[in-house]
Amino acid sequence: MSERPTRILVIRFSSIGDIVLTAPALASLRAAVHGPCEIHYVTKANMAPVVRGFGSLVDRIHAIQESTSEIQDELKKQEFDYVVDLHNNVRSRAIKRTLGLISFTVDKQNWAKWLLVRGWRSEAIVHVVNRYIESFSGAFGAAIPESWPALFSDARLPGDLPPAYVVLALGATHAGKQLTDALAHTILEQASLPVILIGGKEDAPRGDALVASGAISWVGKTSIAESAAIIRGAQHVYAGDTGMMHLAAALGTPVTSFWGCTRPNLGMSPWLPAAGSIMHTPDEILGGRPCSKLGNRCRHTPPCMETTARVYRNASVK
Repeated sequence: MSERPTRILVIRFSSIGDIVLTAPALASLRAAVHGPCEIHYVTKANMAPVVRGFGSLVDRIHAIQESTSEIQDELKKQEFDYVVDLHNNVRSRAIKRTLGLISFTVDKQNWAKWLLVRGWRSEAIVHVVNRYIESFSGAFGAAIPESWPALFSDARLPGDLPPAYVVLALGATHAGKQLTDALAHTILEQASLPVILIGGKEDAPRGDALVASGAISWVGKTSIAESAAIIRGAQHVYAGDTGMMHLAAALGTPVTSFWGCTRPNLGMSPWLPAAGSIMHTPDEILGGRPCSKLGNRCRHTPPCMETTARVYRNASVK
């Protein structure tokens, strides 16, 4: 008689970067569980392609469109043993109440982040990957991995690309993380290889404008898996504090990240980035205090990202 697998439900609804950063935690969890293990993952429907990129790390995805009630009955049928809540919000708490199981929940460090934003704290927040794993390490004896697990192993390039190229990732959810047009032009001017642009459909007009400066735009034309394939094949990636920055680190491609209204001390810097990776921040002029934890507010004029762009240009001239 075969041994019943330990069945664990992991919850993280969004966003791309946060979900990518759960991959080391899932690898740690699988390694720590004794005997067969089955991991299910709850996320938003539009984020399911990101989780599918985890391959065999995840056995089944449960996706929601609007509400957790859509999958409530199905989750009850699965007979889970544990819940690992890596989101810790109203929706994830609703799932935990519904299932009534032993659960492990990430510490979001919201109070510490609030203090950082207010300037009443200087100590950096522990990286979110560490906090993900710490949420269940005491129960399972899980350890922090020394490398990324393989992600998007089956991803294929969307078309013909140059044999060697760099990637410039446009776009960000909030303006405080958005690369400026001037910064994008600086990167294009200094690039010694063809520059491939990637981003969401909303970034397509910016991508089209940069084509005139010699860029090759795939903005709004690729799936997350195709973007991953483009990033994996690149010599280098340039990105803001975004999901593409984390994806570059996960895929082992060196990444130059540009920080505006958020800062690495919020615990969301690239995790185990490849050799040759660099972070540019406005700290030397504006200090290390973030304006907001999401990049949706800026307290400086000119805005933080413009200052970061100036720091980068000055460093490049030297």
